[in-house]
Amino acid sequence: MKMAKVLTCAVVVAALVVPFSAPRGGTTAAAAATCANRVGLNVSGWSGANQEGDIVRHELDLFMKANPCITVFFRPIPSDYQKKIQTEFAGGDEPDVMYISPDMTYNEGKGGKLLDLTPYLAKDGVSLGQYIQPLLQEFKIGSKVYGLPKDWGTLGVFYNKALFDAKHIAYPSNNLTWDQYRTLAQQLTTPSTNPAKAIYGTMMPEDWARFAVIGYAFGTNFVDPLTGKVQFNNANAVKALDFYTGFQLVDKSATIPSTVGDGWQGDSFGKGKVAMVLEGGWLTPYLRSTYPKIKFGVAQIPSGPAGRADPLFTNAWGVSAGTVKAGTDKAAVKLVEFLAGPVIQKYQTEIGFSLPTLTALAS
Repeated sequence: MKMAKVLTCAVVVAALVVPFSAPRGGTTAAAAATCANRVGLNVSGWSGANQEGDIVRHELDLFMKANPCITVFFRPIPSDYQKKIQTEFAGGDEPDVMYISPDMTYNEGKGGKLLDLTPYLAKDGVSLGQYIQPLLQEFKIGSKVYGLPKDWGTLGVFYNKALFDAKHIAYPSNNLTWDQYRTLAQQLTTPSTNPAKAIYGTMMPEDWARFAVIGYAFGTNFVDPLTGKVQFNNANAVKALDFYTGFQLVDKSATIPSTVGDGWQGDSFGKGKVAMVLEGGWLTPYLRSTYPKIKFGVAQIPSGPAGRADPLFTNAWGVSAGTVKAGTDKAAVKLVEFLAGPVIQKYQTEIGFSLPTLTALAS
């Protein structure tokens, strides 16, 4: 019996830090000459590669051109995003508009730190029905909406065609099993006494999302859906963990990015240090801009004894509840509506960065 699971996760990658250029709600004398009520908004997000930051900057520029009396200052956070945001919330220095992950919806939303967008969206005539409902649900608590899903994506097997060709190995198919994937990783590994010259078949980083797809494919839920009891030590979970760690500990066919001097496996793959990685659509534009010479393909995520687990990564744009006191709440919501709206989602889909959350664009 085949099984399909949907995992909801946060996509966290790395970028440069750009300091805030102005305090919340700031104005300038020059701006005041043309706009009687100019608003300044601080925006934060994470970004995997510098390219995601560039994409967001372009989108914010489009917004400011359409809304000349609103100035946006962008500061991506390079690592430990949620921890950093929580610290800023505690100090009252959080951004006005920010990336919201599903777990932040529960933690910060339930704690009253995020703005309920529902009344603003209703007043602005923004229909919640236009969004793919399972994605929107991740950012709701009851009837309150704390974020508009900006995009989504899944994982796939990115493979380096040149490394496959060099060993005369056929490219992965969409019917790949996890056992076949493991065999390919072994065949594609080229060990070397010089770590700089070693080529690994794959990477298995310390990442819950990538382990979870194997866990579900091996038939474990990790948590009993009826009782909430943790089942991490059940037989199928143990088999999945042994399988996941076996790439590195037994086969020596996998490593992690830091071992080869990289910040994330997208760079390791782009540099030809690894033949296959489990990544999402965000890797495509990054490879095209940073490693334009690499020839790569993408296959569907492998299946296991219990079927194929399809991971679903989604995040939203949300607003700090502190914008109400600052008087910037309406402008902040307007920015969120734009960033999660059709113009931006169409743009991100066309460049291959992500998939749209709007049903009109998903067909």
